[in-house]
Amino acid sequence: MQQEQKWMDPTPASLLLVFCITLTLWAVFTGMIGMNAMPVIGSYFLTFGVLWLMAAAICFRMGDLLGGAINGVFGITLGLASGTSLLLGTYFTTQGATLDARADGYFLLFTGIIFLIFTLCAGKRLGLIFWLLLSLGVGFILLGLGMAGILGLWAFPIGGWLMLVGGLISLYTGGSMIINFSFGRPVLPLGGPMY
Repeated sequence: MQQEQKWMDPTPASLLLVFCITLTLWAVFTGMIGMNAMPVIGSYFLTFGVLWLMAAAICFRMGDLLGGAINGVFGITLGLASGTSLLLGTYFTTQGATLDARADGYFLLFTGIIFLIFTLCAGKRLGLIFWLLLSLGVGFILLGLGMAGILGLWAFPIGGWLMLVGGLISLYTGGSMIINFSFGRPVLPLGGPMY
C-alpha cells in the first residue's frame, strides 16, 4: 500500500507574506506611500489571499485548527475582501461614485477583534506569534476606528507603526522557521509558549 505524502506546515510562507502586507500598510498609514497606490496594493492583497487560503486548507488537513483559522481569516479579510474593496473602490471612485469608506473601517475593526481572539490562543503555542497577532489586532482596531471616523487621524500613524512591529516579528519568525528547518537544528531562537 502506498503511504500518503506528509503535508508540510505552511506557516513560514504565510508569515513572510504577512511581513510584505504589513510593511506596505505601514508605508501607507505613515504617509510614505500615497493613497493613489491603492489599486496596486489591492492586487497584492488578492494574490496573497490565494496563498493564505491554500495555507488554511493545508493547516486544516494537518489537523491544525488555529493555523487554519488564522490563515483563513487572513486569506478572506486581508486578502480577497480587502483587495477587492481597494480595486473596486478605486474603480467606482474614478467613475464618479461616492463611496462611504467607513464600511472598510468597521470591517477592519472587526478583523482586529478576531485577531485578539487568535492572540489568546497563540500564546499557548509560541510567544512570537502572540506578539505578532497582538500588534496586528490592536493596529487593525486603531486603523478601523480611524477609517470609520470614530477616532481622529492620529490613529493612522499609530496603527501603521503597529503594522511595522507586527511585520518585523513576522519576518523574524517566518525566516527563523525556514533557516532552522534548512539547517536541521535551531540556528535562530523561536522561544516557546507563553503559558
